[in-house]
Amino acid sequence: MKKADYSKIAPLYDKGRTISEQNIDLWLRAIARLSGGSEGDRVLDLGCGTGRFSIPMAAKLGYRVTGADSSAEMLEVSREKDIEKRVAWDLQDAQDLSYPDKSFDIVFMSHLLHHCEYPDKVVRECHRVLSERGVIVIRYGAIEQIRHDAEHTFFPETLAIDEDRSITINMVEGWLQAAGFSGVVSEEIEQQTYETAEAHLEATRVKNTSVLTMISDRAYREGLERFQDYLEKNPPTSWLLYDRMTLTVGFKT
Repeated sequence: MKKADYSKIAPLYDKGRTISEQNIDLWLRAIARLSGGSEGDRVLDLGCGTGRFSIPMAAKLGYRVTGADSSAEMLEVSREKDIEKRVAWDLQDAQDLSYPDKSFDIVFMSHLLHHCEYPDKVVRECHRVLSERGVIVIRYGAIEQIRHDAEHTFFPETLAIDEDRSITINMVEGWLQAAGFSGVVSEEIEQQTYETAEAHLEATRVKNTSVLTMISDRAYREGLERFQDYLEKNPPTSWLLYDRMTLTVGFKT
C-alpha cells in the first residue's frame, strides 16, 4: 500500500487543512454525544497529527488527553500549538501500542485507519487499552463518501490510490465487531469545510489531502489547471464547499 510521507507534510498540514471553530464544535458535540464521555475521562487521540482535535477535546470538553502519532514531525507541531500544555504527546505505533491494558476511557481517531497496514490490528489494540466500559470513536471519509469529491474529480490519478487504500463503513464496523466491540453504530455528518470554492482551490495549492502528495508533479499541475478552469466557467456550487464524513462508535462492554 502506497503511503504518504508525513515528515514532509507536517510543516504545511494545518495550512491546507484548516478546521473552523464551528466545525470543531460540531465534531466535539458529536463525539461527546455518541461516546457518552464526561469531564475527566482519559482519552487517547490516536493518529493525532497536529493536535487539531486533541487540544480542543482537552480545552473544551475537559478530557485528559494523550495525543499519539507515529510522526515525530507532526508531534512537534502539536507541542508548539499546545501553549497551555493541556495534552500529553506521545510517539506511538498504532498497531503496537505501548500502553498497559485499560489505560483509557475513550479512543478517538480521525482519518487514521486507511494509512495503516493492518487496520484490524489497530482496532484490536484500541480494544485492549480501553477500560471495561471504554468507547472507540472513529472519524473518517469512507470511499463511498469521497469517491466523487473535488480532489478525485480534478486529480483523477488520486482515485486509484484511494480506491486501494480507503475504507468502507462496512469494513470499519466489521473490524470493531471482530475485535469484540458491541453496540457498533455509524452516523454520517456533513460539515462545511470551505467558505468559498476559491478557498478550496487555495487549499489544494498546498496539497490539502495526503493523496495529493502521492501523485506526480505533472498530474498535480494538470489537476490544479482543471480545478481553476472549472471555477472560471461555472457558478459556485455547494459540492466544492461541503464534505460528508462518518463517525463509527463501538463499546467495549
